[in-house]
Amino acid sequence: MKPVAKYLILMSLLSFLGCGTPLDDSVRLQFLSYGGTNGYHAYSNIGYTAERLEDGKTRVVVQVGNDRDRVFEAEGAVMDSLGAIVRDYRMDRYKGHYEPKMDILDGDSWWLDLRFSDGQSTSCGGYMAYPPKGGAEALGKVEGILSRWLYQEPAEEVGLVSFRYELYSEVGDEAYAFRKDAAGCSMDFLPMGATRNQHFEGIDAAVAQRLASIVRWSHMGSYTGENRAEEDTSRPRWLLTVEYENGQKIETMDYLDRKPDSDSWRQDVPSFSEMDLRHETERLFSEVVQSIAPADAK
Repeated sequence: MKPVAKYLILMSLLSFLGCGTPLDDSVRLQFLSYGGTNGYHAYSNIGYTAERLEDGKTRVVVQVGNDRDRVFEAEGAVMDSLGAIVRDYRMDRYKGHYEPKMDILDGDSWWLDLRFSDGQSTSCGGYMAYPPKGGAEALGKVEGILSRWLYQEPAEEVGLVSFRYELYSEVGDEAYAFRKDAAGCSMDFLPMGATRNQHFEGIDAAVAQRLASIVRWSHMGSYTGENRAEEDTSRPRWLLTVEYENGQKIETMDYLDRKPDSDSWRQDVPSFSEMDLRHETERLFSEVVQSIAPADAK
């Protein structure tokens, strides 16, 4: 066999095995988008985007479920670190869609999009399966870098307009309401067992950001819950309505007497998140109540 033919066969074999020519050192990672969903849990959809800007810095965008995008500015070293992972694991060679041989229901899925300075791009994804030669490890390292922004708030103020959480139980009712308008911020507070709402004016605008964080980290932004139009007022339940300045609105509810065998695919999904929402909201409103006196009582 001629040497040229041997070389071509060898290069084809290496390419098939995922060992092709490495990325040129001059090629830089310009854009990366990565995220995934975890089975049937509606509130577990998390995505990240990192993009190299013209000034050399990095824009990082975090998306949790249906919550509003949170945008951060970081140093260009972030893209360099991501680019090093892409280069080391040859993530630019990932192709198509990866799936397990067995049929698995309610599994985890992921997606990845890459763009490079030379115009090349890679787009792929998977369902309960990863690329060979360390695919899961590579994606884990990417998430390890970007997840640092998952627990941070953007520098700009969260544009929360209103927040209302209601609880109707056999023990007693609760209501927590916050509103921001041109006149300032106000709050209504009805703790469990109380007979009258307490109304407060002149609330610190920082309360809006804390409430937005409570909604986010309770994962309520992506929990669909029950249809409010078909609310059964005879059943114990909780309701949440949140409105943002960008027009986004969260409106959801669920029943406290839901049986484990009803809608079993969503069994216990909202319980812990709703408890976090309730406790953190009660704590925040109690702090505000202790710091100021009621303007009037209803």
